[in-house]
Amino acid sequence: GGGGGMEEEGPLSDEEKKELELENEQLLFHMSSLVDDVRQIEGKVVEIARLQEVFTENILHQAHEIDVIAGLTVEATENVKGGNEEIREATKNKASLRVWILFIIIVCSFALLFLDWYN
Repeated sequence: GGGGGMEEEGPLSDEEKKELELENEQLLFHMSSLVDDVRQIEGKVVEIARLQEVFTENILHQAHEIDVIAGLTVEATENVKGGNEEIREATKNKASLRVWILFIIIVCSFALLFLDWYN
């Protein structure tokens, strides 16, 4: 027949059967060990994917917070510039107010001197 070399030799001896059973048991143990390893690796890959998702969410959140901080910084800078302008204006107004007060005092003094001289 065309079945291969083992078929023509006849039935297997007890010793050959035991060797084959032992080989089968070893193969089964090896395969189940491989399956356990694959399941462990699969669990680790799932955990890595979960951690990567958390990491990505945190980075996106931080990016949003950085944008908010940048906006607040620009706003604060504008406020400081505006405050400096207000201080300059107040300083100018204060100086012109001093000039007016000095002018009024001088005018009043001359008016008193004139009235004193007139009497």
